[in-house]
Amino acid sequence: MNTKKLSKAAKDIKPYRPAPPLKDIPKDQGTVLKLNSNENLFLTRKQVQEVLLEAAYETDPRLYPQDEEQQLIQKIATLNKVESSQVMITAGGDQLIELLFSLLRPGDRVTAVFPTFSMYPRAAQQRGVNLVEAFLEPDFSLNPEKTLELAKGSELLVICNPNNPTGNQFPEESVIKLIEGFDGLVLLDEAYQEYSEYTLAELVKDYDNLIILRTFSKAYGLAGLRLGYCLACEELVSTLREKYMMPYPVSNLILRAGIKMVDQSTTVLDSVGEAKQERAWLISELNKVPGVEAYPSDACFVLFKTEKPINLVYEALINQGIIISRQTVFEEEYLRVTVAPRKLGMRFIEGLREATK
Repeated sequence: MNTKKLSKAAKDIKPYRPAPPLKDIPKDQGTVLKLNSNENLFLTRKQVQEVLLEAAYETDPRLYPQDEEQQLIQKIATLNKVESSQVMITAGGDQLIELLFSLLRPGDRVTAVFPTFSMYPRAAQQRGVNLVEAFLEPDFSLNPEKTLELAKGSELLVICNPNNPTGNQFPEESVIKLIEGFDGLVLLDEAYQEYSEYTLAELVKDYDNLIILRTFSKAYGLAGLRLGYCLACEELVSTLREKYMMPYPVSNLILRAGIKMVDQSTTVLDSVGEAKQERAWLISELNKVPGVEAYPSDACFVLFKTEKPINLVYEALINQGIIISRQTVFEEEYLRVTVAPRKLGMRFIEGLREATK
């Protein structure tokens, strides 16, 4: 393959551009309020930096990782009440997505509950995989029977739970029905699990077709370090790690930071509790803004729509130094905002009131 062939093959793949560069935000608005990527703003920058500094001090960067990966695996296993042999560390959740889709061949079918995280359609497009869209009901609920019918003949079924971008968590029995009724692998994306009502982590002991994706980018406040993991049966983890994963996918520094963050799980979960309280406040305040409708959420973000055209509201917020994200659900435009501490949330609500006038 040469450059022209590569460019031609990639011409229909949309680049991932989550937000305008910070340098493009008007400078007269003071500090930019970044609420577009669902990061944990309830952990302070100082708290996370102290963890990273401790990890850096304990790390010899001249050496490849030694036993740090196994230490982190054991802590994750304990945290999720599974065996260490059922845990695999990845460079963010995205590496697991890349890995699983790399095992598919052009023409294979993948079914995803739609709407979904944008990286799943992108990964399918990159590999010439046929993506079947199993749409949620208009109220964002999951129809297991319809989904299983659409998924027949697929190699992989993808479910985000809580869902991204709608934010709702599906009933546990509905998700289990999909796991039990699907012949191929089920990728259950639990990136926002800490903010929700339940996890299916322990089911990897019972179902050999279940893979659960997790990340340190959300509740654990390490979005900039790219650390994630998956939970699955021992045979699947062993096969993926030993046969398909590149050696040393995560640096020893980041592994040590992950270890220290798991050791601070109580602090992390306290921050999640704060986020849940502010989420309820945010939904209530959004619904008080004229022409705005917010939807229930089990994640660290809230989806909402406005009577005023979405693009005008979005640009008006940008002009105030406030970044949120635009989302497409059922071919309609919506906005999504990260849940933030009250002071930041109030600035956002005030900005939204101005933007929707």
